[in-house]
Amino acid sequence: MSDRFALRSLYIEGWYELDITKLLAATAKDFIFDDPREPLPVNRNSLGKYMHDWVHTTRVLGSTSDWTLANEVRQDNDGVLIDWEWWELDNTPLCGMAFVKTRDDGVFMEKITYFDRAVYSNR
Repeated sequence: MSDRFALRSLYIEGWYELDITKLLAATAKDFIFDDPREPLPVNRNSLGKYMHDWVHTTRVLGSTSDWTLANEVRQDNDGVLIDWEWWELDNTPLCGMAFVKTRDDGVFMEKITYFDRAVYSNR
């Protein structure tokens, strides 16, 4: 197995365990995490603060930060592992899509979106 597969697994572990050490070990130096709730993309230097804020947000929503990935699609394309997946924060309405790119030097990009059926159900 190439490094990109192992690093992608470590990255997922880091999120499941809320372990910043694992997340940083799994990310490339040019890592960018793009969350539309954030005014600027998150990089390696700001990932710890983002994780702290994420934990606070999940607690406000009544969650323990447990989440589930589903409907994963993976493509290994010219040395770049590309993953698309649906994510759900357990016991909350918070869910969306994630798009993650990983090279052999680590995860270098993740973009997430949010989905809220309640916003559209009142039409």
